[in-house]
Amino acid sequence: LAFALAARAAGKRVSIVNDDPCPSRYAWMDPDKDLGDFDNDARSLQGADLGLIFDANELSRARRPAAQLIATGCDVWVFDHHRLAPDSAISGCVATEFSSTGELCFRLLQALQWTVPAAAAAAIYSAISFDTGSFRFLRNQANTLEVAAELLATGIDTNPIQEALWANRPFDETILLGRIVSSIERRAAGKVAWVVVRPEMLKGLSLGPGAAGEAMPSVIGIEGVLVAAMVKPGRKPQEWKVSFRSKTAAKIGHIASARGGGGHAHAAGCTMQGPIDSWIGPLLIELDQAAQ
Repeated sequence: LAFALAARAAGKRVSIVNDDPCPSRYAWMDPDKDLGDFDNDARSLQGADLGLIFDANELSRARRPAAQLIATGCDVWVFDHHRLAPDSAISGCVATEFSSTGELCFRLLQALQWTVPAAAAAAIYSAISFDTGSFRFLRNQANTLEVAAELLATGIDTNPIQEALWANRPFDETILLGRIVSSIERRAAGKVAWVVVRPEMLKGLSLGPGAAGEAMPSVIGIEGVLVAAMVKPGRKPQEWKVSFRSKTAAKIGHIASARGGGGHAHAAGCTMQGPIDSWIGPLLIELDQAAQ
């Protein structure tokens, strides 16, 4: 959204088309309804000169919009701060030294010498705050706080942003949080915590995409836990999304990479197929080893 607003101010014709609609809890960020979705706005992709994917290091993460652009012969670039696979042929800008793609976007706009409108500054600040857990995960780098200071200097009000991001959980998501927390299991002398979000735990609740993932800080935040994993239902039958988190003393990125996933050393994920019992055992053993 921030890049689109800045590009439009620079005279470019821009359309945003995500695979899914914008979750209602983030609608405050887009009062002009710029965030389109594929089912309603796919025609906006026609005639595009360039497709840009933000905060994903695989074209497949952008799903149908990326597939349509590629099918028409349009160049598609990615802008991300997650490490690429060694054999990746993706074009774009991948800079793992940045705390977030929001921070990368801000420096990109500066390099282009484009004006950053107030709405774009607010969107970038929101992206950085979200990806760093409200500036908790900075990799001991001053750059992130320097960018935040530059954004604040534009005059944006960060109070409503922080409240919307961190003090605005829907009630049904709070109910789900309770169900997830009550299902957490520990192992490896309390150094590993893991939980399976079963489909029945979602029944009767009105939830947006990624709602279960919002509980991950509660899993890794347990005293004594160094490594955490959450298993969530995927889009297809017997497909499971596995999220990993770890504290400073342990690394889990390699566990996700070995299973075709990706991410960072301390925050990563992958997709698993088949009944959970067919693959969870070896995975838990690797988590135990990572926590030692």
